Amino acid sequence: MHALRCPAIGACRRQVLRALAVVMPLLTAHPAVAQQLSDSALVSILTCGTGNEMYSLYGHTAIRVYDPVNRWDYVFNYGVFDFSKPHFAFRFAKGLTDYKLDMEPFRKFMAIYQYNRRSVKEQVLALRSDEKQRIWTFLLENYKPENRIYRYNFFKDNCATRVRDVITRQLPVSFDGAGEELTYRQHSSRYQHILPWLDFGIWLILGLPADEVADKSGEMFLPDYLMKHIATAEIRRTDGAVRLVASTRMLYEPEPEAEKAYPYWPFAAGWLLLAVTVGLTVLQLRRQTMNFLIDYALLSLTGTAGVIMLLMMLFSEHPAVKANYNVVWAVPLNIVFAMAWAIKKWRPAIRPYWICLGAVMAFYLLCCRLLPQSFHPVTFLIAASILCRCVAISWRYRKM
Repeated sequence: MHALRCPAIGACRRQVLRALAVVMPLLTAHPAVAQQLSDSALVSILTCGTGNEMYSLYGHTAIRVYDPVNRWDYVFNYGVFDFSKPHFAFRFAKGLTDYKLDMEPFRKFMAIYQYNRRSVKEQVLALRSDEKQRIWTFLLENYKPENRIYRYNFFKDNCATRVRDVITRQLPVSFDGAGEELTYRQHSSRYQHILPWLDFGIWLILGLPADEVADKSGEMFLPDYLMKHIATAEIRRTDGAVRLVASTRMLYEPEPEAEKAYPYWPFAAGWLLLAVTVGLTVLQLRRQTMNFLIDYALLSLTGTAGVIMLLMMLFSEHPAVKANYNVVWAVPLNIVFAMAWAIKKWRPAIRPYWICLGAVMAFYLLCCRLLPQSFHPVTFLIAASILCRCVAISWRYRKM
């Protein structure tokens, strides 16, 4: 008995065989199988320019391994995260930010940055064959599924610090020169000015740890600073020291755009809030009648902000949001007091809260320099607005 043959099946089989004939050589040449670099291989650091989105404000760093003999040209990228995971915003706020190492073809990497008009600069490292092999082997091991995921920390463990650590742990590298002696908050704020409201929000969320002075190694959490320090670093071998960077070249630089002005809208909003508060307060005192709409707004906004900061301090795994002294002016109890003040019969009993709140705002405005944390200037305008209302209401109802 003979098996029946379908022409369609035969054609399909021939297509599969052709596809395998093309794919198999690629699979056998994949670095996961053949791990030995040739003597012509190059290892370099790629530093990418900043962008206009939140995740691209600070630039990016990656490692390129190019081997013309084996026809490998891969970029190892420690800055990959997954937006598609459920409850991404909640997980990010809680500090459950898992990033991973990605390995992608250099052409794909470059195409993305060219499309986004972000510069790419390459620093080719002056490494011996054994040193290149050491880095290559480490990266392949780190790329394994069980090793590639890590817990992201913006200041201490990100795409730039991971590249720094690969270099310092695999090579006897010494970084010369000194740091700029700026805090982590000051460093990051330099890059955030193009998104003013984001900059303001980050100032509020970051606590006392962000005011730690970043030393030479610490400031390398920013790709630009890592690139700067790598440019002057040395490899200290037994036979002498040599520059870590053999050559530097710009792989892609977009056409320069016209300089843009970035108005700092939080300042404008803060001054407007203070002006409206003072104006309404004077008007109400003259008419000897108080309307509390602006108070409900101030108390609700600052109370909500304070609750968010408090929850971040207590439950987030982000180290930089701990010990946040912004709760001095953004008092979490304000939101509870706003609801209680709306009940008229409770007002005589809870009126002293205005006096206490006013005293706290006065302390913040007069003695903020005694606190170990840096504060955004707009917060002083908000505190002054609250103080104005506290004084006016306490005076108006002093005999209540």
